[in-house]
Amino acid sequence: MIKKILFVVLLYYCLVSNSVLCAQVWVEAEQFDDKGGWIIDPQFMDQMGSPYLLAHGLGEPVDPATTTVLFKDKGAHYVWIRTKDWAPFPVGPGSFQLTVNNEELPVVFGQDGNSLWHWQYGGKIDIKSERVVLTLKDLSGFEGRVDALYFSKREDDAPPNGIKELTAFRRKMLQMPARPLPAGDYDLVVAGGGVAGICASIQAARLGLKVALIQNRPILGGNNSSEIRIPMSGDIYRNLYPKLGRIVRELNTGIVHEIGSVEQYGDKRKQSIVNNEKNISLFLSMHVYGVEKQDNKITAILAREIESGKEYRFNAPLFADCTGDASLGVAAGASHRTGRESFTETREPKAPEIADSLTLGTTNHWYATFEKEVSDFPLCPWAVTFTDKYYLSNTSSAWFWESGFYKDKVEDAEKVRDYNFRVVYGHWSYLKNKKKEEYANWKLKWMAFIAGKRESRRLEGDIMLSELDINNRIEYPDACVTTTWGIDLHYPDPENSKYYPGVEFLGIADHDRNFEPYHIPYRCFYSKDIDNLFMAGRNISATHIASGTVRVMKTTGMMGEVVGMAAYLCKKHQCTPREVYTHYLSELIFLQYLK
Repeated sequence: MIKKILFVVLLYYCLVSNSVLCAQVWVEAEQFDDKGGWIIDPQFMDQMGSPYLLAHGLGEPVDPATTTVLFKDKGAHYVWIRTKDWAPFPVGPGSFQLTVNNEELPVVFGQDGNSLWHWQYGGKIDIKSERVVLTLKDLSGFEGRVDALYFSKREDDAPPNGIKELTAFRRKMLQMPARPLPAGDYDLVVAGGGVAGICASIQAARLGLKVALIQNRPILGGNNSSEIRIPMSGDIYRNLYPKLGRIVRELNTGIVHEIGSVEQYGDKRKQSIVNNEKNISLFLSMHVYGVEKQDNKITAILAREIESGKEYRFNAPLFADCTGDASLGVAAGASHRTGRESFTETREPKAPEIADSLTLGTTNHWYATFEKEVSDFPLCPWAVTFTDKYYLSNTSSAWFWESGFYKDKVEDAEKVRDYNFRVVYGHWSYLKNKKKEEYANWKLKWMAFIAGKRESRRLEGDIMLSELDINNRIEYPDACVTTTWGIDLHYPDPENSKYYPGVEFLGIADHDRNFEPYHIPYRCFYSKDIDNLFMAGRNISATHIASGTVRVMKTTGMMGEVVGMAAYLCKKHQCTPREVYTHYLSELIFLQYLK
């Protein structure tokens, strides 16, 4: 009787539950044993739910990715792969196939016309052994993408599509613990390993604080890394206070042009400097996805290891958002804004009459090289179309190759990045096929798959720096970081707009070249409503117009240095970032004078 009851319970569980007991198998693409030529793309985890594998081959199929999976039950299984047709026309180029133990499924994935992330059905397969080798075979080299693979004994068992439901389903299939693992207790946790985050971490660590630096990429540097390849701009030699800029100088390799070699951006140099700081614990490839709070204070950061999926909790009394996108602040519920403020609100001369969503564009740099051998490049009907009436002659990008001016740079980030792909591939296809003789020996060599953002979300502090502050030379008592880059605002290129209205991919700059250095107040570097949150980088408290001068990396690096000093004072006096201004401003200024 007991055996019958147990059998009925087990049968019921299999019918109503998505459990491993039902012979379901879940495979995260980023956890493949051998990724071949596929690369992990974690940029859009908050929007689509996961890192994924990307076949970034510049038009040449990348090497297959393989992994070995254990199947508890042999026999018939049904397979789904979460993917998307990223450029349907009516079908796009991101095609790939799945091989199961050397048996290639006839279904071509990533080319079904569905431009949203979804579960594409792969049909029925016969599992004949416990150990199964799965192979992802890229067919095009044009950005095929795979989030996860799912196998089930039931044909009606497709996983959910909604992010909330899918996240819960994913956690169950991966048997993830309910609570994140402890990652330790720190004096300061810094989210974001760009120039600002590195400088904040180093400065705080050198003043004796125990620091955790969390970066969602495998290398440090952000826009100033070999993944994106933007030089540090701005000046660190016209400062109000002499100590600022010292750490920036340590990190800077001196490169002044865009799209240099990997070595010129000093990835290893940055990591070596950070690793040599005994008070810094560095966490690479770790994505901050949430916080724990008590009243108006963050008590812990929650972060997910990108490849393993393991989750961790970082405890501290102080936190710094150096993510660029203000991801930590937004997760904590901090006041923030995006787009252009209206003239009515700010009275800034450069502000529009009516507030709108325009932000500076996003760039994916690329270049081609002249080779000895002639090479071909396929026609790309799914890409942006160029004609004899309008085409470009570039063999590399430049700062003005930017798009997404009116797109949400966070929620629509993948669309913006993918549009940049379509622009570059369309441009290169036109040159290689319509201007064959001139470009026969040119070969597309490199293109960033990580988007280089100039602007997205900005957190609100006790002061919102504005163009009026700068134009009127307002001298705040807490003035500290000196910005020297003239207000530099980008807009869609009018000529480009004639041919691509609303989907421009070239920008123009309204850049004040006669700019007088201005000293940014410290009160722009902490949140007005999250009591223990600093910020440094392009996400500081500034209007859209004012952010046009403060956003460059030497300037943001000095912001990080000041945040590191202020964090030291917070620990010393057991006070908040705001109280550093109200009670200990003279000490903060003194620290910036030290030689």
